[in-house]
Amino acid sequence: MSKMQSVRQQYSFEEIYQQYTPLVKRMLKRLHIHSNHDDFVQAGYLGLWLAYHHHDSEKGPFSSYAFVRVRGEMLTMLKKDASYYDQHSFSSTDPEPVQVAIDTDAWISDAENLAPYLKTLSKREQRWVIEHAVHDQAPRMIAAKYNVSVETVKGWRKGALAKLRKYVK
Repeated sequence: MSKMQSVRQQYSFEEIYQQYTPLVKRMLKRLHIHSNHDDFVQAGYLGLWLAYHHHDSEKGPFSSYAFVRVRGEMLTMLKKDASYYDQHSFSSTDPEPVQVAIDTDAWISDAENLAPYLKTLSKREQRWVIEHAVHDQAPRMIAAKYNVSVETVKGWRKGALAKLRKYVK
């Protein structure tokens, strides 16, 4: 038997939960997770629970193991999300990105107050605004949906924000 007590012998899970909540929240920022926060926080707490139950004090400190398990659960969820969007997005056998027409007029009728802002933007910038502001999608999700790179989506965002800033001033 180990000379060191296991974390389960020293603390209840509630104490670990309270102590490691900042780790779970920080991991969202560290992994650049911009949507579905509640789901990813839940995945982080699952990783913490798994670390609590499977930690072996002979192999290293609990804090390092908790970090790895929390990060691992969140990364697994990111991979599953990306895989889901890859399977459920438009695809093409051509190397060219898929061009998807967006019916912004139908969406604008529900939010008429955004119409003047959207009309100043290009179609691609409108895509970013609608996907991000309305559907709360992260750049990687938008990129998967439109079969473009994340950097391309960030370019749409940059252009849209620059134009919107000018419009607001």
